[in-house]
Amino acid sequence: MMSNLPLDLVEEILSRVPATSLKRLRSTCKSWNNCYKDQRFTEKHSVIAAKQFLVLMLKDYRVSSVSVNLNEIHNNIAAPSIELKGVVGPQMQISGIFHCDGLLLCTTKDDRLEVWNPCTGQTRRVQHSIHYKTNSEFVLGYVNNNSRHSYKILRYWNFYMSNYRVSEFEIYDFSSDSWRFIDEVNPYCLTEGEVSLKGNTYWLASDEKRDIDLILRFDFSIERYQRLNLPILKSDYETEALSVVREKQLSVLLKRNDTLEREIWVTTNDKIDHTTKNLLWIKFLAIDQRTCYHWSCVSFFIDEEKKMAVFCDGYIGGINETSRRMFYIIGEDKYYRELYVGDSPIRSHRPFVFNYVPSLVQIPQATVIPKRRRQQLSLVLQRCRASKVDVWITDKIDTKEVQWSKFFTVDVDIGGRAMLSYDSFFIDKEKGMALLCGL
Repeated sequence: MMSNLPLDLVEEILSRVPATSLKRLRSTCKSWNNCYKDQRFTEKHSVIAAKQFLVLMLKDYRVSSVSVNLNEIHNNIAAPSIELKGVVGPQMQISGIFHCDGLLLCTTKDDRLEVWNPCTGQTRRVQHSIHYKTNSEFVLGYVNNNSRHSYKILRYWNFYMSNYRVSEFEIYDFSSDSWRFIDEVNPYCLTEGEVSLKGNTYWLASDEKRDIDLILRFDFSIERYQRLNLPILKSDYETEALSVVREKQLSVLLKRNDTLEREIWVTTNDKIDHTTKNLLWIKFLAIDQRTCYHWSCVSFFIDEEKKMAVFCDGYIGGINETSRRMFYIIGEDKYYRELYVGDSPIRSHRPFVFNYVPSLVQIPQATVIPKRRRQQLSLVLQRCRASKVDVWITDKIDTKEVQWSKFFTVDVDIGGRAMLSYDSFFIDKEKGMALLCGL
């Protein structure tokens, strides 16, 4: 029985259990549930436990779990299957979503900013900055401090008019629950298709001045943008989408304008982090564009072992002017299959599919700093030829005046003898009491 094992051994065993399985076990034992809530344990678990790669989809302002089966395609045993398993998560309408380290940063239709861990169910609302503007974009990242992740949010906003541009960049720090501006960080790039890898954010970008495409990275440790290379810099290529491969590599979808092909390229660096200056690429898959001519604004993920890619897109063409939600499975030897998953209203956002890695990470809560008590003066006055003492307290103190109000009056006649001198005293305003020390 595990209940008879030493606690450190139990923790060692549980730290190797996948996150979704451990979630189901938390109600089995009180000590196991305590492990689930312990930050030290969750950090250890994130390093040791086997990673699970699930598929989530943002569709019609809700997040759905997606079952993807590609196992028997090459053996022609069974057709591939993609099935929406149902809506997950809190009851909120999500218009934008960003995945980082098992946490989802959600922008809602009513303009709220929520951080949500689908594995633990924990949520936290982040109040907007007083400088917040409509059409601001948000991404989530972290700084790795001795294996502990210090989470931050980047808000960026751009306004264009002819040749005039105004930009704002702010950082939200979870530990202090506050926003602050960061200056001199403007990358002067148009960006789209952001993803997170090892705590930093990556975009497909286009240089506004030199008219070249690139990958832009925001390093949360130094709070600065950095430029990285695409696999091909030729003008006859267009960048279409960016994706993360098993939390280790980047993949990019390129469209060739001189041929009827799209290409997926994957990085081959030993590791990609804030120190990476140059990306190494290899072509993963070539796609006949005639099978996917109507794609636009797609999202995708790849399966390296099966040499396949799954794309998600929506296009107008359904009944009653709805938008058809489609999955496309692409493989070697010109393998191609379309799977229809339903219609959505035209006004709905395009579907977005992404790999999600469940994690037990706890959403940082703001440190509650107790309100500082307003400093006041108090005064004890004893009435002449009387045993009564008045205690007064200030209501207002400034350079021009001091306003007083009587706190209370007390009879200090003790056994027929009044206390006539007081060396010191203090009061408790909340309890309405005072302690007088004298002879």
